[in-house]
Amino acid sequence: MRLQHAVIIIALAAAAMHAAAQADDSSSQAASSPQAASSQAKPDALVLYRQGRDLETAGKQDDANAKYSQSVAICEQELAADPKRLEAYVVKCWSLFRLGRHDDVIATGLAGMKLSADPRLSEVMGESYYYLGRLDDCVMSLQKYVDEVGDGGDRGPTAYFFMGEAYLRLKKYEHADMAYSTAVLKDPSLPRWWFRLGNACEALGEWKRAADAYDKALALSPSYSDAQAADARAKAKIAQ
Repeated sequence: MRLQHAVIIIALAAAAMHAAAQADDSSSQAASSPQAASSQAKPDALVLYRQGRDLETAGKQDDANAKYSQSVAICEQELAADPKRLEAYVVKCWSLFRLGRHDDVIATGLAGMKLSADPRLSEVMGESYYYLGRLDDCVMSLQKYVDEVGDGGDRGPTAYFFMGEAYLRLKKYEHADMAYSTAVLKDPSLPRWWFRLGNACEALGEWKRAADAYDKALALSPSYSDAQAADARAKAKIAQ
């Protein structure tokens, strides 16, 4: 009886050890499964970019730049793994733009354009061309963007504003007038845009329209000193 009892105890112990080992194996497999891996959230380049924009809006430029740099690094990892990942080119361009790395924006955008003529790349490249002083390229790239997206593009108003900036620097004042006018029509909330429209009208000698534009700028931002001076100048010309 004692021998039987001992055998039973040993058998139960062995069964318990086997069950524990199986449980450990199951836990190990679960931890290495795709579902478990996905639960450890991978950094998202677009999320980091948006966090950077929020920090920039809050005046925390250094923290914003850190987010943009992280976003660029993740995009580069994604492109190393899959050179045809268009979204990585787009987000990388956006983050590079916020870092002021405009030459890199153009290089990255051109690489992305070999995959697809994505209008988002056209738009961000257009703005970078402006800051690089490549004004004809700026206008061409932004015009391509607005032609492709029509009135539905989120960056449409900004694209027209930068076209206006480029035309003004090129001294094509009528073109600048049309571009700025379209920008403020699409988004009338920005005092600088009204001010720049006033500049274009002033360059054309259209003092009444210039004064009206400056008045709009001042209605949005009464302390806008450049608009105050320009408004006074335009009204003095009207009074002559």
